[in-house]
Order: sequence, then C-alpha cells, then structure tokens
Amino acid sequence: MVEANTTTTKVDIFLLAKNLMDRDTFSKSDPFLTLSQQLTPGGPYTVIGSTEVIKNNLNPNWNTSFQLDYCFEAKQPLRFAIYDFDNRASDSLGTVNVLLSELVRKKTSFFKLENEGKLIVRVEEVRESKEKYLLSLRGIGLDKKDTFGKSDPYLIFYRSLGHNQWIEAKRTEVVKNTLDPIWTPIELTDHQLCNSDRTKPIKVECYDWDQVGSDEFIGFFETTLSSLTTPGSTFKLLSQAKNRFSGTILVSDCHVKKSLSFIDYLHNGLQISFSIAIDFTQSHILTETQTSDDYENAIWEIGSILETYDSDKKISVYGFGGKPPGESLSQCFPLTGDSSCPYVNGTSGILKIYQSSKDKISQSITGDLHYIIDETILAASSISSNNEYFILLILTNGEISDIDQTINSIVKASGLPISIIILGIGNSDFNSMKKLDYDEGVLIDDSGNKALRDIVQFVNYNSFQGRITRLANEVLKEVPNQVISYMQMIDYIPEVVKY
Repeated sequence: MVEANTTTTKVDIFLLAKNLMDRDTFSKSDPFLTLSQQLTPGGPYTVIGSTEVIKNNLNPNWNTSFQLDYCFEAKQPLRFAIYDFDNRASDSLGTVNVLLSELVRKKTSFFKLENEGKLIVRVEEVRESKEKYLLSLRGIGLDKKDTFGKSDPYLIFYRSLGHNQWIEAKRTEVVKNTLDPIWTPIELTDHQLCNSDRTKPIKVECYDWDQVGSDEFIGFFETTLSSLTTPGSTFKLLSQAKNRFSGTILVSDCHVKKSLSFIDYLHNGLQISFSIAIDFTQSHILTETQTSDDYENAIWEIGSILETYDSDKKISVYGFGGKPPGESLSQCFPLTGDSSCPYVNGTSGILKIYQSSKDKISQSITGDLHYIIDETILAASSISSNNEYFILLILTNGEISDIDQTINSIVKASGLPISIIILGIGNSDFNSMKKLDYDEGVLIDDSGNKALRDIVQFVNYNSFQGRITRLANEVLKEVPNQVISYMQMIDYIPEVVKY
C-alpha cells in the first residue's frame, strides 16, 4: 500500500497476450484479464479492475488500460490473471505475479504463462507536459513613442483565464532606444502560457518603457502556443486605435527543452548499481532489546526494493570497523573476502553473507565512513556512460571518528552519480550522522568547497520500530529527485528523447 505522504507518479498499464491456450471446443477462447494489487504487506490480493472480453481470440490486445500510482520507495505487488470467459465458470489461462517497480524499470515486459502463451505488459508515465521553450524574439519597425529618441520596447505574455480575463505569465527585458529590438532569449513553459493546452489563446503586449511616468502601449497580438513556438512566425501588432498596425514581432528561433522524470531516465536505459556497507564496530554487539533481526529486516526491506532497479542483481557488500579472519583491522573490506569480486546475487545473497560473516569478524572500537564512500567514488568515477547511477546503503550502529574526512568525501561525491543512504541502528543519538544530512545545512569540505547537491539521507531505525514496512518509504523517498538533480546538473538528456 502506498502511504499518503509518499511521492507518487501516475502510470498507465497497457496489456496484450500472444498464443493463449484454446479452452473452447468449437471456437477459440474469449479472454479477459483481471488486475489485483496487494494493498497491505503479506495481505490478500484485491481485484482493482478487469479488461473487456475479446471474443474468439488467442492474441488479445485489450483496449482497457489501468492507471496506478507508482512509488519508487514502496513494494507494490501486482497480479495479472487471464481467463477464458464462460457464463458458468471462467477457466484460467495463466497468472503473473510481479512488482510494479519491475514493470516501470523495463517499460515493456514479457511473461511466459504457465499454461501456454505469453503476457505483454507496457507501462507509460501519465505526464503533464514537461516542456520548456527558449524563445528568441525580435521586433521590426515598432512605433516611435519617445519625443527625443526611439522607443524602449519590452513584451508581456498573458495567459487566458477565460471570459476575456488574462493573467501575466512572463515579460522580457527592456531594450533601449530601438525600433527593431532583439530580446534576450526567454524561457517559458507551456503550463505558464496555456496550462499545457496548445490551442488556448495567448496574448502578447508590447510597451515602451518610460523612466518617468507610465509606460506607453505600442500594440498587441493574440496567438496559440503552436504558432508562438514555430520559428519564422510573424505577428502584426495591433495598436490601441485598432485600425492600424504598429510593428511586427518575429519568432527568430525556438528551442524545446524537455524536463525529464525519474521514469524517463529508467525507460531510456538508466542502470542503478546498488552497494551496501555494514558496521562491524563493537557497537554492533547486540543489546537485550536488539536482535540481528534489525539488520536483517533493514537489509530485506530496503534491498528487495533497490535490487529491482539493478539489472544484473550483482550487489557489492562491504564491512567497516572490523577485522576479517586472518587480516588486519579495516574500514573497508568485502564480505566475500575477495576485493576483486565483492558482489553477491541479490538481497538474499546479502543476507546469506551477512549471517555467515557476523560471528567471524572481530570488532574494532571505532568506525570510519570515508573509506567506504571513497570506494563508491572510485566506481562512479570509472564509468564512461552518463547512464549509470550508484546507491550506497550504509548500516551503522554508532558514532564515527572521521567526520571531517567523511564530509570531504561526500562533497566530492556530490559531483558524481551517487546517492548515500545512512541507516542508524541501535540506541546511539547519531549526532555525527545527522550532520551529514543536507537537511542540516550545506556541507563544506576542508578547502571551502560546497556540496553541489543533496546526496545523503539519514534515517534512525528506531523511529520505525513496529512499522518496519514504512522504513523503506522513508529511506528511499529522496532517491528519484537525487537522480534527476544529477542529470540536470550535467545537462544530460538521453539520445532517445533529445529534440
């Protein structure tokens, strides 16, 4: 179930099937599909809708689609069940269980049915328009309004509220002493101008700026977004007298800039690499009120969501603040024992290696974080593509002794495709950890460099005792916006969606 305070994105789900089993004796099957969702963790599946019945067809392409709220940080189990319609009792043609996050990541998913045939599921984001326009405008032969010089023209753009009511949306700068002004390109959104309705009227007024007194009206025109954003379009300014023109406005150029969502990046090949680091300092020794289940629950709740976005499910697992068998004290060691291959397969692999390692590693008194973060920095710095993003989950039990070095590493990581999630487990007050969260203020390193963006999220595990299913929601909620902020920072637009 998606909590009320989570950030959601609406997605449409489209469905078709191929080569279904034929259940009818004298004709082909009459298939329809039901969609069910598990609304509470471990609870029953509730039917939330069904498609139309398509008669006599083993390759149905259903017209009915489903709209769901997708939440990055939540598990959202779905069940698709296909039946052959019968007035008495419909026969099953196959069932598919899948997480919504898996469907969103792949965009188009193919599932082999247990009987015969396959189900094809396509997911598309329901989007308000996300287009920005960089509009280059110039005036030609505008009316002269100043007695001892030329005009000082500027433009005002108005959005229609209907019933001949208008509201100002944007204005250009003033260009001094010219009847043929060239304005600096102005950035506008379709929402600002027409609430994303490309046929809705837009009004543009031209004025002569006066240093003393009121600005003088030169003329106006009305148009639509489609015309206004077409290079080469010209518009005659109608003067106040309304029986003559007072100049021309030319659209000399227009660039469209699309504002992409997290789903856009996923659908265009974004690869997420997930790694985890576990604190093995003496504070890891369990108290009477604490069990290893705290670590295992956290690993499972968070890892099982993140692994759905990691295409190869190879997850790096590190420890810090401990002494592995036969080795010296280390603040960054792979639990696999092999630095060239620190990977395990999926969340179950993390749990298995954690359970087998925790009693074999000697604990140190203090732990350092910057070595673990530097390991992720090294990995993120070595990639050649802009289409990979790294998420580091740190499970820690107490305070750290390298706060300044850790801040230095975080500031460095803020310029790379990295998000850091710190989960505090235990009864410490975690004061040093809270300092690492951008919410406490912008981080500044020893050289005076500021963090370029917010990449750290700290969460106290004890705040979710008895509400473990809410933990992942809180821990992961900032990741999509952190991904977007990085892509915007480097001005990266995937080739597939470039204009």
